[in-house]
Amino acid sequence: MPVDVSDLCCVHPPCPDAGRRSAGNLRFLWWSGKAKNIRFVLCRSCGSRFSERKGTPLFGARLPVDQIEAIAKHLIEGDGQRKTGRLTGHRQETVAAWTRKLGLHARAVHDELALRLQVPEAQFDEKWSFVGKKGGPPHPRGTRGGPAGG
Repeated sequence: MPVDVSDLCCVHPPCPDAGRRSAGNLRFLWWSGKAKNIRFVLCRSCGSRFSERKGTPLFGARLPVDQIEAIAKHLIEGDGQRKTGRLTGHRQETVAAWTRKLGLHARAVHDELALRLQVPEAQFDEKWSFVGKKGGPPHPRGTRGGPAGG
């Protein structure tokens, strides 16, 4: 039974099919990784071979994916690096390294998606109502809550 690679795309920038999923240019070669769960593919357009993790924060990762996900979930919830380390059983330095790696990747993904973003219309109703509610009526003689003239 052939292995499905339609969710992948060539990550080699000069390739004419780079970034195009389901282009029919990728061919499954073998399974890699300790658990033999990482697809290794060949791009027929440019001849490059790469892991499905190439171009992701998981490329070259030594930690199991479930542990990386646990670190990421704690960071997303706003837990600090030390607390995340205690909760996941990792050193603070390991959590800091993954914070940098995941953050840089998130920034790159955001920048790539925002680059092609076309906004024909924007509504600022909610922001205006929030800002408008913060400024109440002026207090007598410029005081706030104190006696008049004091």
